[in-house]
Amino acid sequence: MATDHCVYHPEKTANWNCLSCGTLVCQECFPAAPEPMRTPYCTLCGGNMHHLGAAHALPSLWLRMPHFFTYPFALNGILFLLLLGVLTMATARLFSNAGPWVFLPIFIVGSLVIRHGLRVIEFCSQGRPRPPGIHDLFDGNPTTFKMLGLMLAYGMLVASMGRLGLIGFVAIVGASLLLPASIMLLAIHGSLRAALNPILAIELAARTGWSYVGLLLVLFITAQGPEQAIGLLPEATLDYFASQGPDVLLTLLVVSTAYFNMVMGAMMGYLLFQHHQALGIQADDEHAAAPADARALELARAVILVREARYQDALRQMAGMVADYPDDLEVLEYHHKLLCEAGDDAERVVQHTERYLRALQTRQRNSRLVPAVEAARRIAPHYQPASIALRRALAEEYFRLRQYKSAIALLGMLHKEAPTSDGLPGAYYLLARIYSEGLRDDGKAIMILDFVLQHFPDHAMAAEITNYRKVILLLRTSGQAGAYAAS
Repeated sequence: MATDHCVYHPEKTANWNCLSCGTLVCQECFPAAPEPMRTPYCTLCGGNMHHLGAAHALPSLWLRMPHFFTYPFALNGILFLLLLGVLTMATARLFSNAGPWVFLPIFIVGSLVIRHGLRVIEFCSQGRPRPPGIHDLFDGNPTTFKMLGLMLAYGMLVASMGRLGLIGFVAIVGASLLLPASIMLLAIHGSLRAALNPILAIELAARTGWSYVGLLLVLFITAQGPEQAIGLLPEATLDYFASQGPDVLLTLLVVSTAYFNMVMGAMMGYLLFQHHQALGIQADDEHAAAPADARALELARAVILVREARYQDALRQMAGMVADYPDDLEVLEYHHKLLCEAGDDAERVVQHTERYLRALQTRQRNSRLVPAVEAARRIAPHYQPASIALRRALAEEYFRLRQYKSAIALLGMLHKEAPTSDGLPGAYYLLARIYSEGLRDDGKAIMILDFVLQHFPDHAMAAEITNYRKVILLLRTSGQAGAYAAS
C-alpha cells in the first residue's frame, strides 16, 4: 500500500485526509475517531475528513517478509508444531499395522493443519500479533470440512475445464489465481458459499490490487518450502532417518508443512488486515480506533492553526475551549501561551493570567507560577496578581528561587493595598522570613513582625509569628555574643 505522511510530522504516517483541500495529518495532529454517523471536519478548510485507517500505517507486504517466517516461532506456534509432531510420531508408530484405521489419525492431523492455517489467516486479518492457541482451533465452525469442499470444487472445476481446450485452460488459470482469495474468504467469513462465490473472490482481489498479485507470487514460492526444507538435510541424515523407520521423516514432513502453512496464512492475513476497513473486517482492540475525545481534538485544531500562522483563529479557538473547559489546566495553559506570544492585548493577558494562576495554585502546581507571571509581564510589565493568596504563593516560589527582590515587590505594599485583609499576616510572615533568611536583615524582619502583632494580635498565626520573632532575637543575641568573643 502507498503510504502518505503527515504534513506537520513527515516522519509519521498520515491517518486522516481532507477530501476538500487534501491535507494529510497523523493521529496526533487530528486525534479523532471514525464515526459512521458523524464525519469530522477539516481544521483548515472545513471539508470532510476521511479516515485512512490504522492499516494505512502498516509496512508493505515485502518489508514484513522476515516477520512472516518467524511468526510460527511464537509460543502458540511452537506449541502447535510440537503437538503436531507428537501426534504424527504416535500415529506412525501406533497405527502402522492398523489397516484402514490409520486414516482416522491421519485425517485428524491433516484437519488440525488445515484448521490452524485458516485461523492464522483470521487472526492476522484482525491484526492480532500472536498465532492462535490450540484452544482456538475448537470454536465449533467446521471450516476443515468446508476447506475440503472448496478443494473438491476446485478439483472438479479443473477436471471439467481441462476438456475444453484453450478456453478451459484460461478458466483453470483464472480459478487458480482466485484460489487464495477463496481461501481467505473462507477464513474470514467461515462460509463455503462465500468462498465459492467468484464475484466475492474477484472483488477481494480487486480491492487488494497489486498486493494480491505479489502475494500470489510469494505463495507459489513458499508452497515449495516443505519439499525444499527436507531437501536441505544432508543425504547421510536422510539415510539414517530412513533406516530408523518412516515415522521420523513423516513427522519432519508434516511439521515443515504446518510451518509453511502458517507462514502463508500469516501473509494472506496480513494482506487482509492492510485492507480490513474496505473489506469490513473488524480489527482487534489493539488496532481499533480510540474513542472520540472532543477536547483533545479541539486542542489539536488550535495547534494546527498556530502551525499555519493563523494566530487570531487559534485564539478564537482557545477562547471557545476556555468557555467549554474552564477548569482544564492544559487548556488554560495553552491559551495563556498563545495570548502572551500574540502580545497585542495586555488587558486580556492580565485577565486570563489571573485565572490561570488560580488554577495552578488550586492544583498545587506552584512551580509553574513564576514562568506564567514572567510571560505575562512581557506584555503587561506592571502586572501583579490581585489575590493576596496568589501573591503569597508566587512570592514563596521567588523565595525558593532566591529572587528576593521579586518576592518583596509582590508583598511589600500589601498593608496599604489591603490593610484589613485576613491574608495579610500570613503574607507578612513570609515577607519577614525573606528579609531574615534571604537578605539577612533581621532588623527589617522584626519591624514587619511587630507590625503584624500590633495590628492582628488575635490572628490564628499570632503565636507562630511570636515564636519566630523570639528565634530571630535569640539568633541575633547569639551572633552578637560570638562576634564580641571573637574580637
